[in-house]
Amino acid sequence: MKNFRFISVLFLLLLAACHQSRFAATNKVYKKQVKAFSRLIKAYPLRDSAGVAWSREWVGTTNLSLRKPNYVIIHHTAQNSCEQTLKTFTLPRTQVSAHYVICRDGTVYHMLNDMLRAHHAGVGKWGNITDMNSMSIGIELDNNGNEPFAEAQIQSLLVLLSRLKKTFQIPQSNFIGHLDWAPGRKTDPGRFFP
Repeated sequence: MKNFRFISVLFLLLLAACHQSRFAATNKVYKKQVKAFSRLIKAYPLRDSAGVAWSREWVGTTNLSLRKPNYVIIHHTAQNSCEQTLKTFTLPRTQVSAHYVICRDGTVYHMLNDMLRAHHAGVGKWGNITDMNSMSIGIELDNNGNEPFAEAQIQSLLVLLSRLKKTFQIPQSNFIGHLDWAPGRKTDPGRFFP
């Protein structure tokens, strides 16, 4: 009986390890980049290429926090599957990302800490804002742009939007589509978006 339990536990651990390894390589790169950012922040005061501090005196303030997002940009992926989108967002050469990807079946993938900057909005303007990536959360809906959105997907989006609104106190007027940010350049989330 003990051998059976041991083998069962070992099997479950191996199964869990296989499941987690699907994105192990990109998760490792993510952690490496976050660690590099952490080292940069700890290295303040900044120094120039000659090693000279930008200022003669450094006084660390006790009043600080992480930046908080104040906008949410909703996109459609313009791809044919969630798998395709996840792959796109984990290839360094694409240089595109989002904080969340919501699949047709309602599965939500959280790809980037909400306090970090994703590369999702691109060139555009909203009022006086010209760098939306620095102040927004990007949500990609798995949809090629030529089909209705799945009910499960929209329900997951509504739950996520509600959580983001509450967590970051984002005004409802700051939830916009990619087409609002970049009219004429982008059309998403598209004509089928409810």
